Amino acid sequence: MMKTIMIALLALGLTNCAQTNYKVKQEVKEEGRVLNQVPQWYVDAKIDKGFIFNKDADKFVYAVGQGNSPDLQLAIEKAMMIAKAELADKLRGQMNKRTDLYITEIGSEGNKKVVSKIEQTIVNVVKATMIQGYESWEKDVYETPDGEYRVYIGLKMGVGDSNKLAEYIAKNAFSAVDIDTLAKNAIDKVMVEDITNPDGIKTIEN
Repeated sequence: MMKTIMIALLALGLTNCAQTNYKVKQEVKEEGRVLNQVPQWYVDAKIDKGFIFNKDADKFVYAVGQGNSPDLQLAIEKAMMIAKAELADKLRGQMNKRTDLYITEIGSEGNKKVVSKIEQTIVNVVKATMIQGYESWEKDVYETPDGEYRVYIGLKMGVGDSNKLAEYIAKNAFSAVDIDTLAKNAIDKVMVEDITNPDGIKTIEN
């Protein structure tokens, strides 16, 4: 009889585990705001390093993304794309700044004024970057008052050996390099230079 009861309890426990569902949080409109809260981990975009847990937190690059859509899967994909783009930006992003200053005089003699104009342009360039071995470290799903899903996702990618695909990336690094194309381009470049400048003399034009 005891054996039968234990088996029944075990089966009940397995059934409860299998039926665990994620609870979607509700967004509330408050004082004109769409959200009454944003996940703190989304704002911090990092994991705090600890003595026992997350001891290697400083060996990862962190990024977050947010997306919303009436379709839950599409909301997740939007958030994932934004988070992956942030990872790529942190790994290979480049900032370019350009400042243009224009000064001129207008008016006649004795009544001239100086007019100036200055413009600043900042461009953030993200080169093609391999995002391999990233992991999801946090996720929150909200339902908006309009019936859409809003998804917050946090991604992290290990640097060096901390990357969970470090061994795979190292083994496949050689196959990713097209040595034949690199060699051909190098030879073609040398041939073009020899034809256009056979004497090897560089000229400087004023």
